[in-house]
Amino acid sequence: MRNRLMGSIAVLTLAVIVFSWIPFAHAGQGARGGRGNAAAEPPSPPHDPHDLSGLWLGQGGGGRGNANSGADPKGFLKDGGIQTQWGPSSPLTPEGLKAVNANLSGKGPRAVPPVYSTDLLGDANPPGLIRALVYNRPFQLVNTPDKIVQLFEWTRVWREIWTDRKMPDNVDPDWGRWYGYSVGKWEGDTFVVDTVGIDARGWLDEWGDPISDQLRLTERWRRLDRDHLELVLNINDPGTYTKPWTTNPRIFRLQPKGSAGGEMLEVIFAPVDERDFNQKIRDPAGKK
Repeated sequence: MRNRLMGSIAVLTLAVIVFSWIPFAHAGQGARGGRGNAAAEPPSPPHDPHDLSGLWLGQGGGGRGNANSGADPKGFLKDGGIQTQWGPSSPLTPEGLKAVNANLSGKGPRAVPPVYSTDLLGDANPPGLIRALVYNRPFQLVNTPDKIVQLFEWTRVWREIWTDRKMPDNVDPDWGRWYGYSVGKWEGDTFVVDTVGIDARGWLDEWGDPISDQLRLTERWRRLDRDHLELVLNINDPGTYTKPWTTNPRIFRLQPKGSAGGEMLEVIFAPVDERDFNQKIRDPAGKK
């Protein structure tokens, strides 16, 4: 993680010069250089649409910025919703609005200097499921007879999506899990995953957009061709939003074996490294 420290020094110095705050201490949140290819490609070879296995990396920004969204400079929409990195939300509940104002992030339309952020990642806590999916960091899907395992490079964690069962009645949604309890099934060529019990301390994205412990998340994964995988989320969270809403699609590209992005790096988010960064760089810079 020492290279991360030196790289972050250069980036943060530039940010101070141009008076623009950028994400703190999380090199894993940015794009990985040399990974993915946005150039035009020939048609994909045949593939099994029910085989999601492989190493996948996100393409594009997926909701970055407020252009064409109708949001004000703080990201609020005219209908009472909020512009997120996943797209425009449905209107916020009073508790949802309170959470938006309480969640202080170092990124996005309501960004504050990172030293004043309430982002739990600043203490090397997990990002949680939904936020992990918004990062431009790769993940791997592994098919097994009774589940699909999702391995995240960022923080080096795994998630189990059970395919041999229905959602158990005894899963207490109040018992928070950073990555939830997930059950998946095929509907045609779309893999539909229901998740409950996601810890509400994890944000919806990097901007501090909130969720509550009432969230029920539905993911719809669809392999567009051999090399491209689409994800659409349905956010059903009556504690934060007045009605369910569907995100903009996000596209992930298959990383070929033997390529520059063909294997995951060890990106372990160690508290000792984060503390060192905060003491030496983030806190002194933010208080100037």
